[in-house]
Amino acid sequence: MITNKNSVKNNILESDLENMASSGVHLGSLRHYSHPKMKPYVWSGKNVFQIIDLQKSKKMLVEAINFLTSVKKKGGMILFVGTGLAAKDIVKNVAEELNMPYVVERWLGGTLTNFPTISRRIDYLKNLENQKQSGEFEKYTKYEVSKLEEKIIKLKKYLSGLLNLNRLPDAVWVSSGNYDKIAAVEAIKKSIPVAGIVNTNSDPALFNYPIPANDTALNSVSFILNSVKDALINVKSETIPSDK
Repeated sequence: MITNKNSVKNNILESDLENMASSGVHLGSLRHYSHPKMKPYVWSGKNVFQIIDLQKSKKMLVEAINFLTSVKKKGGMILFVGTGLAAKDIVKNVAEELNMPYVVERWLGGTLTNFPTISRRIDYLKNLENQKQSGEFEKYTKYEVSKLEEKIIKLKKYLSGLLNLNRLPDAVWVSSGNYDKIAAVEAIKKSIPVAGIVNTNSDPALFNYPIPANDTALNSVSFILNSVKDALINVKSETIPSDK
């Protein structure tokens, strides 16, 4: 366990492992789906399902939280990604509470590696919504308005969580090394640090700060993400505003 003076002061440091176990954090994937690089984090692999070593999960969760805290202290932006069923709602709630961008629907290829294109789509959505709110849609026919509103609905489904993503993020949180692998791969290509949950069927090498844990059970994902949120929610940026 990390206990240096820079460590995050949050409940995960004082709690025992019972809360993690009761949340199912230790329940890995089926043994025959195991990724070889996850072997160091497996406590037992003799059963049908692998059992994750919670001592290591706890230590690595603290390391990930300390990293994310440092990003937020510097005024950095963290992009939260969670497209799996267990992660969608909690990722959206946590990101909104932290005022951070998020993706909970299908990851759009190129979100990071082709950011200028995604940025133009975000600007287009903002422009359409501004036109609608300002009454500019009144100059169009009913048919044209219906088509524009269809575009807004479609764009909002995938981009509503990215409206405040005005540049590449300083870190990416990935809620599942399986479901959200593409986001981690794109982040690596752009040299953006990745933190998040890695089950025993995923590659921890895609993460700078992997957290061995179940990524399909709601209780497990909620435990991990709420620990992150509780640590970050009151962190203030220490960045000194530029005079330029």
